[in-house]
Amino acid sequence: MYNDVILSDVIKSFNMNNFSSIPLDYSWSFSDKTIKDTAYITHNYYTYPAKFIPQLVSRLINTYTNEREIIVDPFMGSGTSIVESLVNKRYAYGVDINEIAYLISKVKSTPLNIELLKKEYLILEEKLTNYSIMVDKDTLIKAKNIVPNNDRID
Repeated sequence: MYNDVILSDVIKSFNMNNFSSIPLDYSWSFSDKTIKDTAYITHNYYTYPAKFIPQLVSRLINTYTNEREIIVDPFMGSGTSIVESLVNKRYAYGVDINEIAYLISKVKSTPLNIELLKKEYLILEEKLTNYSIMVDKDTLIKAKNIVPNNDRID
């Protein structure tokens, strides 16, 4: 009963007109950002529902924290805040009960070993070269027509 009275008083004293004196800051809308603008680094790995755009997260991090501080995201989802924390030189910890979210975040924020990647690429290149020698040209031309050319993969 006591809590209901306090809540009732708060609701009565709340006045939407109090907000009318605060000027709008349109720089927080990021309406000029395209999908391509928000898909940098690893942010385009997976389409996750209710995902923040990285520019918003980056701005919040840079506005309210300093380098080498800790960012904790208790509902990390696809890991946007984790990636942006690392990019902006912060320590990042994230938690999510969704196992897919955990996997996506881990993939997006784990640095690759470039030397191992180069080594594996050379092995793959050699295998493909050897394979293409054994395959006739018509099969290769058909394969080229089947494999999609994706602008987002360079």
